[in-house]
Amino acid sequence: MSWFSELDRLQPLVDDLAFLPVGWGNEGKGPMLNGWQKHAGFSVDQLQTADGMRSVGARTGLLTGPLLCFDFDGETALGLGIYPWEATTWQVHRDNDPFRLKVLCRPTPEQLEMLPQQLDGTVEFQGKTITAPKQDDAKGEALEVFFFGGRQVIVLGEHPSSGGNYFWPAGLGPEALNAPPDDWWAHAVSIALKQTALAASGSRPSKTRNGTRRLDPCPICGRHSGRGGSALWCDETSDGLILCMPGSTFSAEQSHGPLSIGQVVNGYALVKRTGDVLTFKPHQPLPCRRKRNARNQHLARLAVTAS
Repeated sequence: MSWFSELDRLQPLVDDLAFLPVGWGNEGKGPMLNGWQKHAGFSVDQLQTADGMRSVGARTGLLTGPLLCFDFDGETALGLGIYPWEATTWQVHRDNDPFRLKVLCRPTPEQLEMLPQQLDGTVEFQGKTITAPKQDDAKGEALEVFFFGGRQVIVLGEHPSSGGNYFWPAGLGPEALNAPPDDWWAHAVSIALKQTALAASGSRPSKTRNGTRRLDPCPICGRHSGRGGSALWCDETSDGLILCMPGSTFSAEQSHGPLSIGQVVNGYALVKRTGDVLTFKPHQPLPCRRKRNARNQHLARLAVTAS
């Protein structure tokens, strides 16, 4: 197992993260010990001598790291305006599929203060954005974000079913672990707000006037029912458009600065202004030269690193 030679690079993070040996039980993705959710983690020496280990996991969440994971599962997951090649932090790729990768980040104390408190008193969360539904001949694709002590992410070793191996691109190994970019963090906070709102209501947001659905929270400005009891809200239409309403506490441009038509916010593109109301739709990236070149450079870098 040639990836064993990379284990020493985890040493500087042993005191901050909880590294766990993973075997081939539970589809090859489960830690090889009971109670791993509260385990302090293995040292590099312990990992190197763990019998039956096929990969190494790291627990996410507030208490270890803190460690946040963006899990890109498929090519369409790269089309939400959150591009791995624009982030300089620890990345875990697979050598047999360039579109399935994980980007790991360490939120700053200032970023953590932006998270809503969940019903259990923590600020941990997890959520998935489906980008392509599962079909008979193809797996579903999604971008999943998790910051939760009950989850762990594989950071090195073998993939259990594909025959591939995990690796770190040049310059993007554990040494690069860094805070998420501001727009990535805004996406994570919007997921945390949505989880909080759904848990508090006990159900999905209800239908509202004219066949639209009240957004609680709004993925653009973050407006939610937990603050102020405002009668103002943002809507989603039946065809997936978001009508973002500006107010004194929440507004798209208060959260993200001046916006122009075509600009992308948290995976949604601004398509129209009607008075003060901003209309957004799910972003479908055009094959513009800049992003196409950046993507191709990203894939070329991975190919060189993997070889």
